[in-house]
Amino acid sequence: MKLIYRSRTILTILMAIKTQYIFSQEKIIWTSVSTPLRFSQKLQAPIDFSYRTLGFTTSAYQYTFRGGVRWNFTPSWSTSAGIARFLTRNSFKTSDEVFVPEFRVWQDVFSEKKLRHQFTLQNRLRIEERFFDATSASAKYTAIRLRYRIGVVKLLHEKYKVQLAEEYMEHYSFDRFSFQQNRVYVSGGLFLDALTQIEAGYILSRIPGITRHYITFSFQRIIVFHANRNR
Repeated sequence: MKLIYRSRTILTILMAIKTQYIFSQEKIIWTSVSTPLRFSQKLQAPIDFSYRTLGFTTSAYQYTFRGGVRWNFTPSWSTSAGIARFLTRNSFKTSDEVFVPEFRVWQDVFSEKKLRHQFTLQNRLRIEERFFDATSASAKYTAIRLRYRIGVVKLLHEKYKVQLAEEYMEHYSFDRFSFQQNRVYVSGGLFLDALTQIEAGYILSRIPGITRHYITFSFQRIIVFHANRNR
């Protein structure tokens, strides 16, 4: 009898864990449009907008805008800084109509190194100062997030590329540092011309207590304000 009782207890615990895992899954479609402005080979202004859905629906989970200035020290090294505005639904429920406004200041350093066989190694370190407004469902607070991303890009053809990357994020809020999330990316891109590309991919994101699955679609068109348009 004790064996049966213990077996039932273990089975109940395993079912509870499995149920919790299932219900912690969140699916998002992440669509973005990027129109970076290129004033010279050294100076650029990254600009992008994105829309993230609540599951596989048209309901919004998040709206974003990001803009800034990027300076290319060399073909391999650059730094940038800017601001961003985010509106994020307070919870992953369609019944929750509260969106939390966030103002963000960000800075990063980016490097890429050409490897053999059309591979490129990329590294990015980004710091974000995040300011969340108070809402009817949440209090006002601030946070600092540290993000490190490493990835490899493979050029398959002059028009095609694939990418694999991983990004770790740590944040500081309420007087302590803690793990925020970890993302793994895989994507494929198509160059329509020298200034335009489209990309689709998948992101697996691990947040404490939550697993998120992103299906991503992006469009980028570089707008050039200097003579060497094809470089």
